[in-house]
Amino acid sequence: MLFRKGIAAVLSATACVAFAADRPVTYAPSVVVTATRFEERPGRYPIGVQVLTEEDIKHSTAATVPELLRMLSGIRTRDLSASPNLQVDMRGFGIFGDQNTLVLLDGQRISENEQTTVNWAAIPLDAIERIEVLRGGGAVLYGGGATGGTINIITKSPRRGERSATLHGGTGTHSTREARAGLNLGGEGVGIRANAGRYESDNFRDNNRTRIDNAQADVRWWNAAGSLSLKFGADDQRQGLPGAITEAQISMNPRQAATPGDFSALRSGYLNLGGETRLAAGVLAANLGYREKDTDASFFVGTPFRNNVEARVNVWSFTPRFKLPYRAGGWENSLILGFDYDDWKFDATAGPAIIGRPHSTQRSAALYAQHTTAFSPDTSLALGLREQRVNYAVNDPTNLLAADSRKHTLHAWGIAVRQRLVAEYFAYGKAGHSFRVPNVNDNYSLFTATVALLEPQTSDDYEVGLDIRAGPGRYRLAFYQSEINNEIFFDPITFTNRNLPPTRRSGFEAEGRWRFADGLDFYVNYTYALAEFRSGNFGGISIAGNSVPLVPRHAANGGVGWAFAAGSRLDVSLRYVGEQTFDADETNTFGRKMPAYTVVDLKLTQATGGWLLAAGVKNLFNEKYFSYGVFTGFPTYAALPAPERSVFVSARYQFK
Repeated sequence: MLFRKGIAAVLSATACVAFAADRPVTYAPSVVVTATRFEERPGRYPIGVQVLTEEDIKHSTAATVPELLRMLSGIRTRDLSASPNLQVDMRGFGIFGDQNTLVLLDGQRISENEQTTVNWAAIPLDAIERIEVLRGGGAVLYGGGATGGTINIITKSPRRGERSATLHGGTGTHSTREARAGLNLGGEGVGIRANAGRYESDNFRDNNRTRIDNAQADVRWWNAAGSLSLKFGADDQRQGLPGAITEAQISMNPRQAATPGDFSALRSGYLNLGGETRLAAGVLAANLGYREKDTDASFFVGTPFRNNVEARVNVWSFTPRFKLPYRAGGWENSLILGFDYDDWKFDATAGPAIIGRPHSTQRSAALYAQHTTAFSPDTSLALGLREQRVNYAVNDPTNLLAADSRKHTLHAWGIAVRQRLVAEYFAYGKAGHSFRVPNVNDNYSLFTATVALLEPQTSDDYEVGLDIRAGPGRYRLAFYQSEINNEIFFDPITFTNRNLPPTRRSGFEAEGRWRFADGLDFYVNYTYALAEFRSGNFGGISIAGNSVPLVPRHAANGGVGWAFAAGSRLDVSLRYVGEQTFDADETNTFGRKMPAYTVVDLKLTQATGGWLLAAGVKNLFNEKYFSYGVFTGFPTYAALPAPERSVFVSARYQFK
């Protein structure tokens, strides 16, 4: 078994520097929030959080958060609707990747309880201070949906004594235009930071025009005893939906739209009131959050009728927590205690072919505790437990028989250990139990207006690895495995979701980064991922041992950054994604795989005075590929062609 072999490899390998690693990222910056929900010193938590810093974001060739994340080991993205809101999938969960990857904004979850992607377009890169990535963890501290991993996006806050403003403008291929403005006013005890912008593009395909308006602000008060902040934001988006086209249509004209009149619109907003105060015994913190989202869509769905769907989501959350650091037995200890409450409501209307009018709720309350002990600078151990009570329900006022509810008490646990071997060679291991609660689309069919509540998904998760610092390099090698029960999955035979027989995710990630004093930095990483059905059947055909669709077995990234002159820098990135099984081919009988692809991007920047000028090329060698394809019946498929080569230029000026 791959995981058992991985344990042996990690325990015996001290020369794994031959493996290469990850995007220019910084491990263990000055603070880490994701690991404990409090700021921590570097290395305090046994399993380090990988952090993309503000500098990493500025030097990347990415234009959106998903484009940035997909350059990391173990993370893939796919385009399911020709939208900037790509699906992000950690450790190979395929079409339900975003339901097993927990995304947080300033520590508050923004992953949806419906089968839609995170609203990434509402989070511009220039509003982000850092992104923290914890692979295969987070269930104890954050609850459901974290089996693949947890991503915490930390936005910029006002800085004491700093006053500045920025203006940004850009243009590019396909009539792309972008304008942004930012403001930071920081006094001795109060400050405000705000960002606003607009993005417009016709994009690569017909009927794919995008328009995004967004704004964010952070008002903060602080003193020696603690701080209080109010973060809020809003966005308004409209997107043409060109739809998937057939293999023959792709060869004829990949830009054409299968659905020239389809579109979707989204409006959302959030408020997050948070505070932290230092007490004699420790630190007390709490957040009160509210989020709402309204969506409208118009599309054809296999009928001569145009269907209009409107949905509204409201979410309240309250998350108080307490940190108690203490010393006992000569060891440094830290105890985290917390309570999470979430109240999520969903209402939708549709018609005429889609007959459902669902109303859904999901309420949960959880208690958790995590204890960390540093036995020495070389050895640390963390233990965590969570109990979460959840009540989810769906009903349809047009169908009195379409109503059901379910209550569950779910548990998560985790243990993690980190041990220095020699010099800066560290071995680590962790194990845990995680879960995922079914969402409204898992439990309800819009087409039949029927309810069939599913059981929660559970998983037992394991990981071992090496973390090495040697000279100018930083390296990581990790082996992981997840044994999953009741995995929630879409059955293309019955056209409904159901709980699967046991499945498994396993693999390894190898990554390395080098930074040199002469202005050169390199990175490379490789992911080997196995996603397989352990038993069961689809349409009477056994799928035991088959590959889960949409999970490439091999993937790699690499690149270089070169500061070749004062204020001048060239960044080049390469992304390789191997073959993968088409969606809807759970039986693995199609006989064809989604083709592998390699994409190269580059960006040139020049800083002079208060100006930052940039020019870049996406898909430099004009690779023809797609990140999502679905088996439609022998001998063909349908897919969403990815954009071909495009260029952009931008200018940013900072006033101080």
